[in-house]
Amino acid sequence: MTSQLRGILAFLLLAVAISSTALTAVEAARHLPEGQYADHRPPLHERARSLIMAWVAQLTQGPSPGGPGH
Repeated sequence: MTSQLRGILAFLLLAVAISSTALTAVEAARHLPEGQYADHRPPLHERARSLIMAWVAQLTQGPSPGGPGH
């Protein structure tokens, strides 16, 4: 194959790959009505906040112990 034919073939292959990904649309599994979106967001935020606070509470306080690894 000539280099020009390889270039054209590579371009066409790339164009097909890009167009196939651009044309594929993914729908949500479950649609929420516009008014209910705000109702579901705060509990999720509060759960995440309490989870992070629990993780931070489990951290040890103070400096790391000095040892052979430090």
